[in-house]
Amino acid sequence: MRWCNINGLLLVRVWEDEMEEDMDKDQLAEIIRRRLKLDDQDWTIIKENPKFQRLFKNAIEASKYQLVAEVIDSKGCHSGHVIGQKLIFDNSGNLLTKESPDRVCAFLMPNLTVLINAFFENMMNGRDPNEVMFNTTGCFDTGPQCGGWGHVAVKMTAVKK
Repeated sequence: MRWCNINGLLLVRVWEDEMEEDMDKDQLAEIIRRRLKLDDQDWTIIKENPKFQRLFKNAIEASKYQLVAEVIDSKGCHSGHVIGQKLIFDNSGNLLTKESPDRVCAFLMPNLTVLINAFFENMMNGRDPNEVMFNTTGCFDTGPQCGGWGHVAVKMTAVKK
């Protein structure tokens, strides 16, 4: 058994061979239903919604990816982010703390959230997650010329695990 993160809503324990190609969208939907603990009425609303049917269909393929935000520029970063450093997220946007730096600046996270959502949308719609055209962002700090300390820029990509 192992823990698998699927679609941002759940962290479930499944048998190794149940994941990926062997799991169909109905099995995945049932796992999500159990995890969310929804009553029949609420679950019916979700299950019959075309956007969630699309999500169930595409989430298994999406679970094969991690999102990597690599620091491509860093000047005056109070949190110590340096060029080449990587922040690793699962396909749903959860920061994988054991694979990321010990210190992650809170002022970088809001803009990363926007990128994570764009990648997530592509994956849940069955598109290549790396089709995000504007996949570079930075922290809120504006740098010394504009009254701040410094600035950090990151480039996000989706990589197969």
